[in-house]
Amino acid sequence: MFQWIIYLTTLLLSITVIQNAGAAGALNGAFKRAFAGVSTQIVSTQFLVSYTNLETFLRACLEGQIGLIGYLFIGSLAALIITWANNIIEFEKAIV
Repeated sequence: MFQWIIYLTTLLLSITVIQNAGAAGALNGAFKRAFAGVSTQIVSTQFLVSYTNLETFLRACLEGQIGLIGYLFIGSLAALIITWANNIIEFEKAIV
């Protein structure tokens, strides 16, 4: 479950980075944008998955070891991902 949270977060983060780079004129072609987006997500996902402190903390929150605060953290992270995805779908760009 925690891997889906990490994948969605890095996907939305990479979309934001690529949109900002495209708005600045750094990425002019569709292939460059696609390559930059995929590589950004792969690198950031691999970093976050291998970062054991984040993984351990998310697992502890999901398993209830931290208590109510852990569940609230997971809920707020899920709300952030849902809001971010909704902004991308509705406004066709990431709103920062």
